[in-house]
Amino acid sequence: MLYFIVHSDTLSVFKKSSDTNSAHLELKVKFHHNLISIDNNPKLLSSVIAQALDELGEKIDLENKKAAIAIDDSILAHSLSNISKKKQSNLSKQIKEELQSKWKELVKNYFSISENKKSSRNIFHTVEMNHYLREKIKLNFNNFGIDIKFLVPISSVVLSGIKSTQYAVTKSSQIYSIFNYSKKGFSFHSGRFRGKEKGFKKIIGLGNMIQVKEKDLKSPNLKYIIFNEIKIVEFLAKIIKDSTPILNFVKPFGVQILGDKNYSKAKITIDKNDYSYIFRYFQNGIAGLLTLALLSLTLITISDVDFLYNETPINVQEFSDKKQSPPSISRLDQYRINSYAIIDEFLTIAESEKINKIQSITMIDNRISIDTKSNDGIGGTYIAKSSSKIPFIDQSMPVYDLITLVSNLDNTNQFKRINGSFFDMASDNLVIRSDNIDIAMKILESVKKYNNLILRKITYTKSDNSVHLYITVLRL
Repeated sequence: MLYFIVHSDTLSVFKKSSDTNSAHLELKVKFHHNLISIDNNPKLLSSVIAQALDELGEKIDLENKKAAIAIDDSILAHSLSNISKKKQSNLSKQIKEELQSKWKELVKNYFSISENKKSSRNIFHTVEMNHYLREKIKLNFNNFGIDIKFLVPISSVVLSGIKSTQYAVTKSSQIYSIFNYSKKGFSFHSGRFRGKEKGFKKIIGLGNMIQVKEKDLKSPNLKYIIFNEIKIVEFLAKIIKDSTPILNFVKPFGVQILGDKNYSKAKITIDKNDYSYIFRYFQNGIAGLLTLALLSLTLITISDVDFLYNETPINVQEFSDKKQSPPSISRLDQYRINSYAIIDEFLTIAESEKINKIQSITMIDNRISIDTKSNDGIGGTYIAKSSSKIPFIDQSMPVYDLITLVSNLDNTNQFKRINGSFFDMASDNLVIRSDNIDIAMKILESVKKYNNLILRKITYTKSDNSVHLYITVLRL
């Protein structure tokens, strides 16, 4: 495994010796732009990260490697929520309301993960990461053959092995960051001892402003524990080895740690403005069977929906951490076969002269309905021809990489992501609207290349040249 540390201006890669159990720096490169200054510019952000990885890849073999990434908290945002025991039956909703109040209309720009430690009782700590930054890190690392297993805040790493009475201290350039997790919850102070910006400030915390001298941070003591990058990596490696609960941006949105343990209760929420999506995911095998029927009703009104990037978890039901039985291979393969069949059929139609006469197309499962508003022999309903076998494909695509692909093809594409399940398999369901049939065709060509992407429905409307795609993304 490779270990990376991301600061706003640098990217470092470390390796850990299996013999000595110690870590060492392999290489550090400087970003061509500070990440904080460009975190809302997805194209430039992607280019900067890719360029840094390219510089690393010239000297280090990155292909087919697993990675654990620690990211500097200066690039992230933190929030605290005081939630009473009475209201903790619906944690996701309560935390979401607090974040909505803090960020207002900007709340959709962040991917948020939360925790609560026993020591802090009703205080919940949430870390927010810009969606673009998270997506571009995942996308570009994946493009270089790197499989990200952990993407964690540095604060979570350094606080994992110290007491509530102690402070974890890191330093980047001349800036000190001081973290603590006590009865009053998470706290984060930042400052420097020299220059025009000399002094300390409280980034977040319910306690008083800390009073600290430089000598306290430079000399060894039991109150302020200093972490250099090597020590951060070694702590992270131990966390992974011991399976210690830690906030991880690779894992699902929402509460991840409760009472110092992994929080395994899945929560689902449907926003009030999501009423036009008639998706109800039951935690049993019936979900898969009902989906097709529900889809027919869902996309009838989809063109009137205000598409927003929303990663809100769904709070309908809790389920146990018990291992679920996987679906039968034949059933899953049948859905894949149907997916390939309607993709090929749509591509064939779209590339033919028939498309000029067609007013609308609806494809569900392997059933095709074409309306031409005339008796020309083109319209009607039929079953798509399909193979009894699916091609062997050994690569999968996370939902955020698919979202990035869709956005990069055309920034006018709209989409809606909804959590769900597919025959008891965790999945993401993505509804995509494109007003360009050629762009929709490119998306479909990409869907065929990954074994966890299953196309469930296509609708085409000539009057506005819109194509709607419903895709289930299995979390393999």
